[in-house]
Amino acid sequence: MDFIYLLGRFHVVVLHIPLGVVVALFILELLSRREKYRHLASASTYLWVVGAVSATVTVALGYMHFAEGSFDSASGIQHRTFGTVLAVALVIAAALRVSAYGQRYASWFLPASILMVVLATITGHYGGNLTHGSTYLVEYSPQFVRSMAGLGPRRPPVESLESADPFLDLVGPMFSQRCSRCHSDDTREADLNLMSHAGVMRGGESGPVVSRARPQASELLSRITLPPDDEAFMPAEGNTPLTEAQVRIIEWWLMAGAPADTTIGELESQPDATTATLIRAELGLSGS
Repeated sequence: MDFIYLLGRFHVVVLHIPLGVVVALFILELLSRREKYRHLASASTYLWVVGAVSATVTVALGYMHFAEGSFDSASGIQHRTFGTVLAVALVIAAALRVSAYGQRYASWFLPASILMVVLATITGHYGGNLTHGSTYLVEYSPQFVRSMAGLGPRRPPVESLESADPFLDLVGPMFSQRCSRCHSDDTREADLNLMSHAGVMRGGESGPVVSRARPQASELLSRITLPPDDEAFMPAEGNTPLTEAQVRIIEWWLMAGAPADTTIGELESQPDATTATLIRAELGLSGS
């Protein structure tokens, strides 16, 4: 299976080809309706074929990538479904375009290209959810848009270190920034979701990643403090690692008992002066 997984990783490389072809098809089909650009119509046959072949290859690689087992979320399934529909639609349209009936149904290909753009957009949207998380596009939207996406109000800016929630304002945003590509609601690598406190405390397929009894032995801390060239180092696969300051803050958070739903000022384990300075800087507080 390793060879299948290796091929599947190329899905994220080749997927840009059919997307570009689909956009080019729409532009060509639109322009060729004008007398000045009528000669471009002869090129549409080639583009439809290229689109069909590249989409088929991309979907095949996508199924191989999906076989890794970390993309069975709603967004992953929708991405696979719409990608497959797009590839099938392109193959059907290309077959009709190169057939003896291609000229007879020439007027169909502009609306067909519009349909391909719509399908490609939907497919790309769900693919983006897998890469950036399902709230990526609406994170900074007005609240009525966030509400339509099922999101509550954004947290107000933190005004002091003492008033900050140690998970929601500090550690959680670090995980969202550095770890969401692999450990989110949509991509649960090793069945681990770091986007909520409950998910962090639940752990993954190999067990808990946080130990409140022995915080320094927590798998989470071990993984983020390994040498970057270690295979077990996290975040993996070339993703931007946590900064030294962020690692220090996470270590303090673990030593404090991995608290949530409270404020730093209410904790028994207060950060020392150095850590407090790092936390203020991470929170963007003045005087850090």
